[in-house]
Amino acid sequence: MEEDIYYLSEELKKALVDHLDVKALNEAEKKMNEDKNVIMLSLKKENALNEYNDILRHFDKESEVAKKYQKNLYEAKKELESHPLVVDYLKKYQTVRLLYEQINNILFSDLNETLCPSKK
Repeated sequence: MEEDIYYLSEELKKALVDHLDVKALNEAEKKMNEDKNVIMLSLKKENALNEYNDILRHFDKESEVAKKYQKNLYEAKKELESHPLVVDYLKKYQTVRLLYEQINNILFSDLNETLCPSKK
Protein backbone atom coordinates (compact mmCIF):
# COMPACT_ATOMS: atom_id res chain seq x y z
CA MET A 1 0.00 0.00 0.00
CA GLU A 2 2.84 2.40 0.81
CA GLU A 3 4.28 1.94 -2.69
CA ASP A 4 0.84 2.57 -4.20
CA ILE A 5 0.52 5.84 -2.29
CA TYR A 6 4.00 6.90 -3.38
CA TYR A 7 3.27 6.01 -7.02
CA LEU A 8 -0.08 7.84 -6.98
CA SER A 9 1.53 10.86 -5.36
CA GLU A 10 4.18 10.98 -8.06
CA GLU A 11 1.50 10.69 -10.75
CA LEU A 12 -0.48 13.53 -9.17
CA LYS A 13 2.65 15.67 -8.99
CA LYS A 14 3.43 15.04 -12.68
CA ALA A 15 -0.16 15.81 -13.65
CA LEU A 16 -0.05 19.09 -11.75
CA VAL A 17 3.25 20.14 -13.28
CA ASP A 18 1.76 19.50 -16.73
CA HIS A 19 -1.60 21.14 -15.93
CA LEU A 20 -2.30 24.10 -18.23
CA ASP A 21 -3.30 26.39 -15.35
CA VAL A 22 -0.11 25.60 -13.41
CA LYS A 23 2.01 26.16 -16.51
CA ALA A 24 0.23 29.48 -17.13
CA LEU A 25 0.85 30.52 -13.52
CA ASN A 26 4.54 29.66 -13.74
CA GLU A 27 4.88 31.64 -16.97
CA ALA A 28 3.05 34.63 -15.48
CA GLU A 29 5.30 34.48 -12.41
CA LYS A 30 8.42 34.39 -14.59
CA LYS A 31 7.29 37.42 -16.60
CA MET A 32 6.37 39.31 -13.45
CA ASN A 33 9.68 38.54 -11.72
CA GLU A 34 11.70 39.63 -14.74
CA ASP A 35 9.89 42.91 -15.33
CA LYS A 36 11.87 45.97 -14.19
CA ASN A 37 8.75 47.99 -13.43
CA VAL A 38 7.29 45.24 -11.26
CA ILE A 39 10.60 44.88 -9.45
CA MET A 40 10.73 48.63 -8.76
CA LEU A 41 7.12 48.65 -7.54
CA SER A 42 7.83 45.67 -5.33
CA LEU A 43 10.86 47.39 -3.81
CA LYS A 44 8.79 50.53 -3.30
CA LYS A 45 6.16 48.51 -1.45
CA GLU A 46 8.78 46.75 0.68
CA ASN A 47 10.38 50.09 1.58
CA ALA A 48 6.99 51.52 2.52
CA LEU A 49 6.29 48.44 4.66
CA ASN A 50 9.65 48.76 6.42
CA GLU A 51 9.11 52.47 7.04
CA TYR A 52 5.63 51.81 8.42
CA ASN A 53 6.93 49.08 10.73
CA ASP A 54 9.72 51.39 11.92
CA ILE A 55 7.23 54.15 12.67
CA LEU A 56 5.06 51.74 14.66
CA ARG A 57 7.98 51.14 17.00
CA HIS A 58 7.83 54.81 18.02
CA PHE A 59 4.26 55.93 17.42
CA ASP A 60 0.80 54.56 18.12
CA LYS A 61 -0.99 52.97 15.16
CA GLU A 62 -3.70 55.65 15.38
CA SER A 63 -1.27 58.60 15.37
CA GLU A 64 -1.21 60.98 12.41
CA VAL A 65 2.41 60.06 11.68
CA ALA A 66 1.61 56.34 11.55
CA LYS A 67 -1.47 56.95 9.42
CA LYS A 68 0.66 58.88 6.92
CA TYR A 69 3.05 55.95 6.57
CA GLN A 70 0.16 53.49 6.44
CA LYS A 71 -1.30 55.48 3.56
CA ASN A 72 2.06 55.38 1.77
CA LEU A 73 2.12 51.60 2.20
CA TYR A 74 -1.45 51.27 0.94
CA GLU A 75 -0.66 53.35 -2.17
CA ALA A 76 2.55 51.42 -2.90
CA LYS A 77 0.73 48.10 -2.53
CA LYS A 78 -2.16 49.28 -4.69
CA GLU A 79 0.25 50.49 -7.37
CA LEU A 80 2.05 47.13 -7.40
CA GLU A 81 -1.15 45.11 -7.47
CA SER A 82 -2.54 47.25 -10.29
CA HIS A 83 0.34 46.49 -12.65
CA PRO A 84 -0.99 44.36 -15.55
CA LEU A 85 1.57 41.57 -15.03
CA VAL A 86 0.73 41.36 -11.33
CA VAL A 87 -3.01 41.40 -12.06
CA ASP A 88 -2.51 38.55 -14.52
CA TYR A 89 -0.38 36.60 -12.04
CA LEU A 90 -2.89 37.04 -9.19
CA LYS A 91 -5.74 35.91 -11.42
CA LYS A 92 -3.85 32.77 -12.45
CA TYR A 93 -2.72 32.19 -8.87
CA GLN A 94 -6.34 32.22 -7.73
CA THR A 95 -7.25 29.61 -10.36
CA VAL A 96 -4.43 27.29 -9.27
CA ARG A 97 -5.18 27.88 -5.58
CA LEU A 98 -8.76 26.74 -6.17
CA LEU A 99 -7.47 23.68 -8.03
CA TYR A 100 -5.23 22.77 -5.07
CA GLU A 101 -8.11 23.39 -2.68
CA GLN A 102 -10.31 20.99 -4.67
CA ILE A 103 -7.58 18.34 -4.60
CA ASN A 104 -7.13 18.83 -0.88
CA ASN A 105 -10.86 18.47 -0.28
CA ILE A 106 -11.09 15.34 -2.42
CA LEU A 107 -8.09 13.68 -0.78
CA PHE A 108 -8.63 14.65 2.82
CA SER A 109 -12.29 15.53 3.36
CA ASP A 110 -13.12 12.05 4.69
CA LEU A 111 -10.32 11.97 7.26
CA ASN A 112 -11.52 11.64 10.79
CA GLU A 113 -9.60 14.13 12.93
CA THR A 114 -10.44 12.22 16.09
CA LEU A 115 -8.21 9.38 14.89
CA CYS A 116 -5.19 11.69 14.81
CA PRO A 117 -3.08 11.16 17.95
CA SER A 118 -2.32 14.88 18.31
CA LYS A 119 -6.07 15.68 18.43
CA LYS A 120 -6.70 13.45 21.47
